[in-house]
Amino acid sequence: MNITDRQDPGFFLNKTSFDLKHIIDRYIRFWPIFLISILLFLFIAFLYLRYTTPTYSILSKILIKSDNRKANSADDILTDVDLLITRNNVAGENEILKTANIIEEVVDKLDLNVRYFSQGRFHLTELYKNTPFKVVIISPKDGIPTGKLSFHIVDRTSFTISSSSINGKFNYNDTIKTPEITFTVKPQFFQGYYAAEDYIVDVNDKRAVTDFYKNAILSSIDEQANMIVMQLVETVPEKGKDILNTLYEVYTKVNEENKNKMADSTISFIDNRLGIISVELSGVEKDIEEFKKSNEAPIDIQEQARQNMGQSNEIQSQLLQKQVQLEMIESIEIFVKNKTGRIIPGIISDPTYGSIVQKYNNLVMEKDRQLETTKPDNPVVVSLENQIETLQKDLLVSLDNAKREINISRNQLQSRNNEFLRNIRTTPTKERSFLDISRQQSLKQELYLYLLQKREQTAISKTGSLANSRLIEPARSSPVPLSPNETLIYCGAVGAGIVLPVLFLFALDFFNNKIRDKKDITSITSVPILGEIGHNNSKKLIVFKPESRTFISEQFRLIRANLHFIFHEKQQKVFMITSSISGEGKTFFSLNMSSSFAIAGKKTVLLELDLRKPEISHQLGLSNDRGFTDYMVSDITKEELAKSTTIHPNLYVISSGTVPINPGELLLQEKMGELFNYLKSEFDYIIIDTPPFQTVHPGTQKPQA
Repeated sequence: MNITDRQDPGFFLNKTSFDLKHIIDRYIRFWPIFLISILLFLFIAFLYLRYTTPTYSILSKILIKSDNRKANSADDILTDVDLLITRNNVAGENEILKTANIIEEVVDKLDLNVRYFSQGRFHLTELYKNTPFKVVIISPKDGIPTGKLSFHIVDRTSFTISSSSINGKFNYNDTIKTPEITFTVKPQFFQGYYAAEDYIVDVNDKRAVTDFYKNAILSSIDEQANMIVMQLVETVPEKGKDILNTLYEVYTKVNEENKNKMADSTISFIDNRLGIISVELSGVEKDIEEFKKSNEAPIDIQEQARQNMGQSNEIQSQLLQKQVQLEMIESIEIFVKNKTGRIIPGIISDPTYGSIVQKYNNLVMEKDRQLETTKPDNPVVVSLENQIETLQKDLLVSLDNAKREINISRNQLQSRNNEFLRNIRTTPTKERSFLDISRQQSLKQELYLYLLQKREQTAISKTGSLANSRLIEPARSSPVPLSPNETLIYCGAVGAGIVLPVLFLFALDFFNNKIRDKKDITSITSVPILGEIGHNNSKKLIVFKPESRTFISEQFRLIRANLHFIFHEKQQKVFMITSSISGEGKTFFSLNMSSSFAIAGKKTVLLELDLRKPEISHQLGLSNDRGFTDYMVSDITKEELAKSTTIHPNLYVISSGTVPINPGELLLQEKMGELFNYLKSEFDYIIIDTPPFQTVHPGTQKPQA
């Protein structure tokens, strides 16, 4: 029977369309596997969350104060000076916050190089502050990490230590020495710590801890708001908050110390200059006294000078300012040349000079800090000294430029003043001499008063200077752990619990080479499916009977109806039943399909043409003699072949007969056509049970006698 033309190019198709409903229907029956997988992964997620140490995000915000005040003009260079004002830069302060010396001081204050852990059943829990004892390092060896020490509390007076370098029992406050460190253990018992008697103390190199937190503390800056946001991820929130808050405290203290050093240097410089100016002023006043004594009568020279020099007062005042400026610059120039490596006062508000002085003083203070812990021949110290020498040269160039500008301005003023002085040449020599001495006195007096004023300002600034930053938001911890994310972990567990069975079932489908449902056929061929037959669990070969209403019986009825619907006009009578391999149910289908036609009132004959492995005659209790092969090789007539069955009066069977050696050659004889012509005239339907169409090994069946 040909259901479709095999020359049709659509007979075999390569359909790869994605059918989600089909996939869901196929996998939904395995819901117990999915449920078990989800529960298993949820349990694994629970264990992971239970024994994973959570980490928290710690944040703090620092506001950097900016100073926008500027000098009024170049001529007012000495009247608008604040000795301790620094031009704050957010990016620069951010770098200062994370310098190694500041981080190291935080490590020292909080003892961050010593960590304490409570020994649990499956994992360690870090303790902070509330520990039953404290390890005090007496003499560590730099660069040598001690590692972990296992402590076991015996009682309130003793404990044991075990590690790779030391083992034994000790009392509190004993001095304990190892190849790496010397330390003592001080008791500080707290309620609730007596149950947990095993602890781990992890002692690390201080420089390594400093480098760790230097990289662990993250910062971001907001230039517009002059704000620095500090962030740290820690397993103990209180520890993280203490680190960030202490970092700000140390940073503020270092800034104040730097300002005090600059103020002390400035005061020392001013005191030195006051001593020199005081001596010079005394000498000028003595000259005035001697000048007046040399005259027989007191002369009101100042009143005469004001009358004669009224037009040159303004110029004289300007010349006086220029002279004061010049002397101050020369004094600082001498100081810079003779005080290499000392903090330079920033009492001149020239922008270039102020910028260089600030850099120079920072390098000097950094070199002093390095010399506290290192030797002068250290490469870092040598590099700082080279930078200081370079900046010293830049300072001298800057001061020389300032002197040149002042001299140019002074010469111009002096030229104008000479024009006025020509008009008063008639002034007596004594008057001119007195004016010269008075001018020197005024100069020295103004310079002396200015230095006194600046010394007082510096002293007041030192005692009442405000911090250049403010902690606007102290360190605070995130309310929930940063990791692990409980919601994400559980969602991932559910997803894994679904994906893993899907992958497993997909792999089974991918490597499966059997037909399990109708979709497996319709996806690769356009041959119509007339019906499906379920698995026969009754182990009976004949399941289709007149009174049968089983599910399989209804399936055979459906196939019979579909065949009638398809071939009712073609008068198709012959149906050949075959399969790819043996054992796929050809005989079962042939018997029950024949029975369905017979019960429907159609005279039906079933041909047992599986000549190598016949089963129908045996199953129906019929003799296998005088069958198809006997008809083909002997004189048995075709009318004698059909045998009635007990299943139904309309059902007949033609048995296979004696098993031949070469069954394929029998089917090529002319008697085969004669037999089918006869059967078509005598029966309504002819059903042929055939062998599988794949090659059958010759030794699978022996010929029967």
